[in-house]
Amino acid sequence: MVVMNDGLNIRTTLAYREYTLFVQSLNRAVHGLKNTDSVPISPTLEKLIILLDKLDSFIDQCPPKGRSRFGDAAYRDWHAKLKQESEQLLKEALPEQYHNYLEELTPYLQDSFGNSTRLDYGTGHELAFVLFLLCLCKIEALTEQDSRAMVLKLFARYLDLCRKLQRTYYLEPAGSKGQWCLDDYQFLPFLWGSSQLTDDGPLEPKQAIDERFYRDLSNDYLYLSAIKFINEVKTGPFFEHSSTLHDISNVAHWSKVNQGMIKMYYGEVLDKFPIAQHILFGNLISFDPVPKPTGEGLFKKPASVTH
Repeated sequence: MVVMNDGLNIRTTLAYREYTLFVQSLNRAVHGLKNTDSVPISPTLEKLIILLDKLDSFIDQCPPKGRSRFGDAAYRDWHAKLKQESEQLLKEALPEQYHNYLEELTPYLQDSFGNSTRLDYGTGHELAFVLFLLCLCKIEALTEQDSRAMVLKLFARYLDLCRKLQRTYYLEPAGSKGQWCLDDYQFLPFLWGSSQLTDDGPLEPKQAIDERFYRDLSNDYLYLSAIKFINEVKTGPFFEHSSTLHDISNVAHWSKVNQGMIKMYYGEVLDKFPIAQHILFGNLISFDPVPKPTGEGLFKKPASVTH
């Protein structure tokens, strides 16, 4: 696997094209749905949730040592255990027919929970987890029928784990813009979460930052869960520590919020070299240029992958 350098443009790659289509397809899949809605969950997806539960249990085995200036060093113990156990955990979660892909899948999973050297976590690690999901779809371990559960169940569980890691080990935000960013750590809960909240839904954008709403509805919607978490870890008026989200709350319709989130995700995450430079490229996530359209969808094994 390789990483890009500063002289290359990720936007011309097959990986960029497939990833953006994947994010958009999941965005459409959860439109108008709640996290608590009953959706089909395949056996493989259920096992991936169990995998995250096991990673969560590692936190108890690696108790905090005491906060230093930059995070808690016990996170390195947790991350070392992640690296030690992740391939075996994936082997247990995936049917045997996909085990030939473990060598390429494992680094994406390992990169999804932060950096053990810098003791930080950010949107690049979140991106790694979604690349992991994309890989699973490309090899057909997950299918299009899993789309809703991928966001509402699996990604929601991933967020819970990441927030626990952030709070337990005081992880630094990776590349945060402070009050001018959406959130110190995540982006996709706002993108996919704004798709869940429809124009004729239970609340307007301006109500999403009102405690009376996000407190009661945070279990149902990714967006409100993210707002709730921000208010739990930050102090002071919301308009001061989260000015961009405060401004977004003045948009009249959720459909407009969602459209804006997609554009912002490209501009602030995918198109930024400090994030893109860490993407791992291989057979599944290809740095090859975008080919001419073939009519095939995302959920198709790439011809370049061999067993």
